[in-house]
Amino acid sequence: MASAYSVVYVFVAAEALELHGVLLAGVDSEQRVCYSGPPPEPDPDNPDDWMKQVMQEIRKRCPGKREPTPAECVSHALGMEDRTIPDGCIKASSQYYTNCCPASKARLNNNKRWIPYSDDANPWIEVDLVGSAVVTGVITQGYSSQFVTQYKVSYQKHPSTYYDHVEDGHGNIKVFIGNTDGNTPVTNLFYQSVVATVVRIKPTKWQTLCSLRLELLGCRPCSTESASEVEASAWEVVASALAKTSEA
Repeated sequence: MASAYSVVYVFVAAEALELHGVLLAGVDSEQRVCYSGPPPEPDPDNPDDWMKQVMQEIRKRCPGKREPTPAECVSHALGMEDRTIPDGCIKASSQYYTNCCPASKARLNNNKRWIPYSDDANPWIEVDLVGSAVVTGVITQGYSSQFVTQYKVSYQKHPSTYYDHVEDGHGNIKVFIGNTDGNTPVTNLFYQSVVATVVRIKPTKWQTLCSLRLELLGCRPCSTESASEVEASAWEVVASALAKTSEA
C-alpha cells in the first residue's frame, strides 16, 4: 500500500499545482507517476514546507525535460519598461544619494538607473506586482561602464515577510549571470516559473557601481484567485486525495 500511496501523492501533487497555476517546468506529463518511495510526513501547521518537499521529490524522481516557456505561459514583459508598473510599486534597500538613482529609475532601456548607496552591503530592489502573476524570468541591463554581473532572485507568494528564492534544477538557490557591459540587455529564464506578488533582485557582484535597469517576464493568470487562495486550493486538493488513498 505504501507504493500506491506514494505514486498517487506525486501525481496528485503535480496535477493540483498545475491546475492552480504553479507550473512544473522540469517535469514531463508522461513521467509524473514514477516514484514509489514513502512520501514526506505532512505537517498541517506548515503546508508550504511540505509542498516544497513534494516538489523536490517530483523533480528528483521524475526529472523529465525542460518544457519551452510558451507551453507554460505566453511570457511577456510585465510592465517595468512600459510603466504599467507604477513608480510606487518599485522600492529598494537604498539609493546612491538623495538626488540620484532611486529605485523607480530601474526600468529597462530608461536613460537613468538605480544605484544603491555605496555602503549598502546587501543591496536589493523589488517590484510589487500588486496581484498574483506567473514570473518566468528577468531581463537586466547596466548603465555606461557600470553593471551587475551576478544576482539572486527571491519572491513573495503573497504579501508577507517571508521570501522564497528562485532555485536551479537541483533545489539550490540560483545565482544568475548578469551583464558584461552597460547597455546590452541579458535575459535569464527560471528553471521553474513561480507564482509571485513581489519579486526581489539581489545583486551579489558588479562592475564599478551596482547600476541596474530591469524588466520582469511572465504573465498574469486569468484566474482572479490570490496567491494565498492558490496555495490553499492546491493544498486542499492534495490533502483530500491523500486521505482517500490512505483509506483505500
